[in-house]
Amino acid sequence: MTASASNTQDEPLDPENYKHQLLLLKSAHYCRPVLYRGLHQFINSLTLFQDGGRVGMDVYLMGITGSIDSREIQIKRDPPSEGCNG
Repeated sequence: MTASASNTQDEPLDPENYKHQLLLLKSAHYCRPVLYRGLHQFINSLTLFQDGGRVGMDVYLMGITGSIDSREIQIKRDPPSEGCNG
């Protein structure tokens, strides 16, 4: 017999970071630009990993080599009408 799961099992350990990562995922899914170093960029891919019991995220932007820590990416409030294809 298994023990019942805690009610907090589905609660993120770091709610603010979880919200930021969720918005990055939505930006990638809907092809909305994000801000990196003051420039509008589009997300190419996202990588999730375990970070000391929490979930970390690396972001890969179109035209930029290498990964970027998700904390360095800012979410745009009002995305322009163009998508990933211009």
